[in-house]
Amino acid sequence: MAMHSFLTNIFGFVFGCFLRLICSTNKITATRSDIFDKYAKEGSNIFAFWHSRLFFHTYYYFRYCKSKKLSALVSMSRDGDYATALALNFGFDVIRGSSSKGGQKAVKEIASKIMRGNNVAITPDGPRGPVFRVNDGIIKIAQLTGARIIPASYDASGKWTLRSWDKFILLKPFGRVHIAFGDPIEVPRDIKETDMEKYRERLEKALNGLDNICAAKLNITA
Repeated sequence: MAMHSFLTNIFGFVFGCFLRLICSTNKITATRSDIFDKYAKEGSNIFAFWHSRLFFHTYYYFRYCKSKKLSALVSMSRDGDYATALALNFGFDVIRGSSSKGGQKAVKEIASKIMRGNNVAITPDGPRGPVFRVNDGIIKIAQLTGARIIPASYDASGKWTLRSWDKFILLKPFGRVHIAFGDPIEVPRDIKETDMEKYRERLEKALNGLDNICAAKLNITA
């Protein structure tokens, strides 16, 4: 256990330095950065992006929003321990839990963080997929807390796409990155269970649309 803790801390420091270095060499363009600028500074939002897009979103928030704390939802798996070390290296809060383990406790923590004005980052297809499919947990959290969901995505001209379940993106240096944000999605507190699917589909459509915008801006073809 002590060795695992040591390794995760080393990973958080080394990979944090690597992430900052690689991202800083890329030229950044954006679609609707005004959405991020406005709502990130206001706080009490849920930023939603695919699990594969963790890399650059971590850097972007660290660079462009110093005024509001970010709390990241991370699974309680051993892999999640490494993600936790990385998030802490960037000065973020970490909330541990997922639909399969620690979910109720995590929801209470998220609600508490949002009430304090923190923004929360959630990957709605994590921690196990299916890839690029929004799980309804994020919709339920938005309903319970009253927080806006801000959809976000990015793509890169130079990247490695890993052969992992989430098709994780690692940036190459000295390329171009385009990041895009979508209009906030607000889930009413009094909606019926049968209406949850409409909001789940709306978020999924928004994320897929942002993926397409980013690819088009960089002239990336499937």
